[in-house]
Amino acid sequence: MQFFFYLIVGGLSFFVDIGAFIGLRAIEVPIITASVTSFGLATATNYLLSVILAFQRGRFRRYIEMLRFLTVVLIGLGLNTLLVWCFVYHLALHATAAKIMAVPIVLVWNYLGRRRLVFGNEIPAGVRAWLKPPKVALTLVAPPKHGAPVREAV
Repeated sequence: MQFFFYLIVGGLSFFVDIGAFIGLRAIEVPIITASVTSFGLATATNYLLSVILAFQRGRFRRYIEMLRFLTVVLIGLGLNTLLVWCFVYHLALHATAAKIMAVPIVLVWNYLGRRRLVFGNEIPAGVRAWLKPPKVALTLVAPPKHGAPVREAV
């Protein structure tokens, strides 16, 4: 279930990443600079959405959590930048296509890094409560005996 929620988080972050990348390229920001900047914006979005939808905070003290999160992010940034650079300059792919191809690869690292090194495997309490089915009290009533009148509950 947690990975499903992280896919939503990742999908929304993807739109921030690609949207910012396309916007920056439209104003002729260099490819790698645009890629790093859009990745940073997507990372901020990802963190906020992650702690709302996918991961329960509090496994570590806040500053430790942030250091671990930034470590995962920096590794992800390095992987993202390396992939975009290879796709563009070695495989001659269009910059936007290269960025789009890099995202799902980095998504796997981001999820695993966040789950194993930063947050853990619990989803936020609010989401757990929302997913929990409502408690419905059922009263079982024995069928009436043949010929006995049926009473309705008042």
